[in-house]
Amino acid sequence: MPTVIVLSLIWLISSWANLTVLVWFTYKNIDILESHLSDCAGVTATRNLWQGGVIGRQMRLSIIFAIMYMPKVMHRRGDITRDAHLNIPQHLRRRIWTIHIWLLINGFFLAALCYAIGGTQ
Repeated sequence: MPTVIVLSLIWLISSWANLTVLVWFTYKNIDILESHLSDCAGVTATRNLWQGGVIGRQMRLSIIFAIMYMPKVMHRRGDITRDAHLNIPQHLRRRIWTIHIWLLINGFFLAALCYAIGGTQ
């Protein structure tokens, strides 16, 4: 049982660190990212809908991640121009991918931790 407590503490610290980095990155870089995608209707609509604030900036970052992750789908929907995802600078692209992969790893770790806790009872 102490192992589960240690793993829970590690997961908790990692998750809070991830969320802190995500919020910090969003506040620092969302306007820069949107300026590179200013000709995209989906980015403009999302910015007008959600505006500022923590949740609004996270939603705006989510649409930018969706543009990077599935540009063909976003182009077919008419949200972006054909090669808009290539306008995002490479260093910002790497940071966004790193943050989202870290978030996914935390999610998988939480699932494994829930399985470990459930299996001990």
